[in-house]
Amino acid sequence: MAMRLRLLQQALRQLRWSSSQTGALAKCSGEASPLAVATCAPPQSKRVPWSCLGFGVAAASFASVASPLEASCSPAVAPPQTAGIDLSKAGMTAEKAKLQVIFVLGGPGSGKGTQCSKLVEEFGLLHLSAGDLLRAHMKSGTPDGNMVAEMIAQGQIVPSRVTISLLEEAMLKGGKQQVLIDGFPRNEENRAAFEAQTGIEPEFVLFFNCPEAVMEKRLLGRQEGRTDDNIETIRKRFKVFVESSMPIISFYDAKGRVRKIDADRCPEEVYADVRPLVQALQRVAV
Repeated sequence: MAMRLRLLQQALRQLRWSSSQTGALAKCSGEASPLAVATCAPPQSKRVPWSCLGFGVAAASFASVASPLEASCSPAVAPPQTAGIDLSKAGMTAEKAKLQVIFVLGGPGSGKGTQCSKLVEEFGLLHLSAGDLLRAHMKSGTPDGNMVAEMIAQGQIVPSRVTISLLEEAMLKGGKQQVLIDGFPRNEENRAAFEAQTGIEPEFVLFFNCPEAVMEKRLLGRQEGRTDDNIETIRKRFKVFVESSMPIISFYDAKGRVRKIDADRCPEEVYADVRPLVQALQRVAV
């Protein structure tokens, strides 16, 4: 009993001395003590008695003052703090930040599709149509695609988030910096939802302004069969465009982002006005 008491007293003295000299226990047998604080053993002592080690372990178990370190004298380095960061999403955001989006708006028959084709041919832009993406989605056979097909069959409006998700996915997978979005947004709700969901504002809006009589003549020239039905349908489309899309054009016009094009001309003359706008944007991108 006396021997154990002396050993304990010796351990206490050793512990006090070591703490006063180094602030922590030294390494024992090549392994760090649970109380070590990234310091080396005192020069006078290369080994600590087993009783000291035993006391140190006991002390650590009763008072959590430090966690075990690696078996070295180097200070511990905290790992990079990446918890909670979705790196794949961060990468997508970086790619999204590079995108330059141009909204292409105009009434049915204004010739916006023809102009988009010319821009794609010359500048290699990505051309997206919200309607085409929705139709492809409906034919995909996926649960989401079937849901969209059922909604349209029932005359329901497809939620903006669905269309915008398709556009966003196509933009990120398209591998192009500059994107033409044809016929979208169709209304103010589409516009607000697009900016909120993607965080993207268009560089500008290409607005192909054309008289309804000219657009009607163009559309009827593409049609065959019962022209009366076609005229009625076409005029309804004009009405929808004016009521839904013109507020979007007014919104961006107030921000100085509308490029109004006189579309009552042949395609070559119209393109002569469109081309410099995109060419200037390409110089900015470089």
